[in-house]
Amino acid sequence: MTATEFTRRGALHLALGAAAGSLGAVAGAIPASARLYRRLGVAFGTTVAITVEASDALSAEAAFAAGFAEIRHIDRLASLTDPEGQVFRLNRDGFLDRPDPALIEMLEISRAMHAATAGAFDVTIQPLWLAFDAAAKKGRWPSDREIATLLARVDQSRLVVSVERIAFAESGMGVTLNSLARGLAADRVAAALRRVGVSRAFFDTDVLGGLGARPDGARWRARVRDPRDAVQSVAVAEVAGCLATSGDYQYFWTPDYSRHHIVDARRGVSPGAFSSVSVLAPSGLEADALSTAAFLLGADAARALLARVGAQALFVDKSGCVSATPGFPVYVSNSGEACAST
Repeated sequence: MTATEFTRRGALHLALGAAAGSLGAVAGAIPASARLYRRLGVAFGTTVAITVEASDALSAEAAFAAGFAEIRHIDRLASLTDPEGQVFRLNRDGFLDRPDPALIEMLEISRAMHAATAGAFDVTIQPLWLAFDAAAKKGRWPSDREIATLLARVDQSRLVVSVERIAFAESGMGVTLNSLARGLAADRVAAALRRVGVSRAFFDTDVLGGLGARPDGARWRARVRDPRDAVQSVAVAEVAGCLATSGDYQYFWTPDYSRHHIVDARRGVSPGAFSSVSVLAPSGLEADALSTAAFLLGADAARALLARVGAQALFVDKSGCVSATPGFPVYVSNSGEACAST
C-alpha cells in the first residue's frame, strides 16, 4: 500500500455459495453447457475480479479482455503515482489539456457531492491528506495553524473544469479521485460485458456490481465485513445495482481510528460517527461517491441525502451498532449489535 493509494479490500465480498462452480447442477436455470468463469487482476492497489457466465472459455476470455481493459484505463487515469496518469499530471502541472471524458464524468459528480455535503466532500483534499500522512509517519500531527494553512488550498470551486482543460486556480492544489474511480470502473465493466453479450456477471473493482441474476435465480449477494474484524461480517446483502463501502479501517493514522483517510474538507478532521457506511445505488459511481458523502455527513444528514437520491445504506457506528435504511436489501445479518432501522 502506498501513502496515497489505499484499498477497501475485505469490505465487500462476493457471496456465490454453491453457484461458484459449474452451472450444470442448477437444473433448468440456464443452458446445461454454461459455466461461471472467474478472473482476478490487480488495480487500484488491490485485487479486482470479474465473474461471468459463458458457454465456453473463449467467450469468457473475450469478456475478461473487455472488462479488464476498462479497469486498467480508469486505474491509470486516476492514479496518484503513475506519471502517465491524467490525475498525476494535473497535480504535477496544475493543469491538464484534453482531459479524458471519464475524468470529466468523475469531476461532475464530485461537484454534486460537494454541494450536497455543504463542502465536506471535496476532491481537492489531497494536499491536506498528504500532509497528514507524512506527519503521522513521523509520529506527529499538524498543528491547528498548519491545518488551517493547508485548508486554504482545499476548495473544489477553484478547480476549473471544461472539456478542453482542467486547471487549478492557484498553485499548491491537488486532487484525489479515490472516492470515485473504483465506482466508475464498475460501471465501465458492466457496459463492456453487455457489449460482448454477457447477461450474468459479478464484478469487484473494490465496488461490487452484478448483471442479471445468480445461477439459482436469486440476486447476487455480498458480505459486508465487520469494521473491527476482517474475518467477520455484519451482514450479507443482495446486490441490485452497485455496492460500495467507506470505512475508517481502510487507512488510518491512529489506533483508535479517530484519524483516518476520510477527511471533512471544511474542518480538516475525520468524522467520528461511523466505522463504515455501505451504499447500494443504481451505478457504481453513485454508490462510491455516496458512501463517502454519507460517511462525512453523519447519521441524520446522511439518511436525508440518501432518501433524496433514492439510495440505500447499511451503517456501522463507532460503538458497533448496525442499522440500515428501510430499503437496504439485507439477506442475512451475521454479527454486530443490531439497531433499529431508520
